[in-house]
Amino acid sequence: MSDVPLSERGRLDGALRKGTVRVGEGGWTVEVEVTDADRLGVSVRGVRVRGPDRRDVGEQAQRLPEALGVLPDRVRPHEVDPTLGGAVLRSRARTPREGGAREYFEVRTDGREVSVEKLRAGPNGRAAVPFTLTREQLGRLVDDVGEAMGRDREE
Repeated sequence: MSDVPLSERGRLDGALRKGTVRVGEGGWTVEVEVTDADRLGVSVRGVRVRGPDRRDVGEQAQRLPEALGVLPDRVRPHEVDPTLGGAVLRSRARTPREGGAREYFEVRTDGREVSVEKLRAGPNGRAAVPFTLTREQLGRLVDDVGEAMGRDREE
């Protein structure tokens, strides 16, 4: 596997536009649901990184909190069950300054795919809401998630 970052190999930055953007190479795929993009930043509803094969969920759940340091809130393992093949990590729920429903980041992995979303929990349930990153932060997020998934240990 090439040592070129996943975000560069797929030319993610150049592909960012409103809608669902998919890039990939060598069995690795990045999918970003973009709600808005300009030359400096991007507002996204979700980010997914998919590897070519399933890896150990427990190991990923341990590595992902450090890999997701670019997010404004730190995530921690919430539910990890390697026998069922999945893990959920969440940040602490916060109430936005303008009040209302509580918001938090949720990261899910099944060993092959990692998804990152910001959720708003209110009286009618949970819904994904956009969050904003610089283009550089999004690239780092994608690359760091790929490494936490085991991309740096390709055979």
